[in-house]
Amino acid sequence: MRHTESEAFSKFVSKLVAMDENSDFSELIWSQFSSTIRVLLDNKLVYQPFWDYQNGKISETDWKNRFSSAKLAANNALSSKKTDVVICIILQRLYTLRNQIVHGGGAWNSTANREQIRDGVAFLSKLVPIIINVMMDNTETLWGDANYPLISE
Repeated sequence: MRHTESEAFSKFVSKLVAMDENSDFSELIWSQFSSTIRVLLDNKLVYQPFWDYQNGKISETDWKNRFSSAKLAANNALSSKKTDVVICIILQRLYTLRNQIVHGGGAWNSTANREQIRDGVAFLSKLVPIIINVMMDNTETLWGDANYPLISE
């Protein structure tokens, strides 16, 4: 059974967190970046449905309802210490920020989004080495189907 990209990614993150024997992901989320994460989760500018509304794809009511629901889901994940869910939510928000830089309004030397970019870079610079370490510590683990498998021509 094939999963959507989002489902596959969530499963991947959950597996990483479950295999993290040193609790490095938890340390990252709950000790190093807890206040930064809360600010990011409350920021409409890194929430994709806000931009869908700005581009006329959904109504103002729709994006606001989604944002309220997303904040509630994020707060539930935070209060129940669901590290994997929090990481997925953060990465979704950072993906929206990435899209703004690559496809839209975040330009070189602009003042737009500088705090979010700074916080995102700081978070990712700590997250990526943890991911690599967990994967290297679990080399026998099957991490999921390869979307771009090696082929011979």
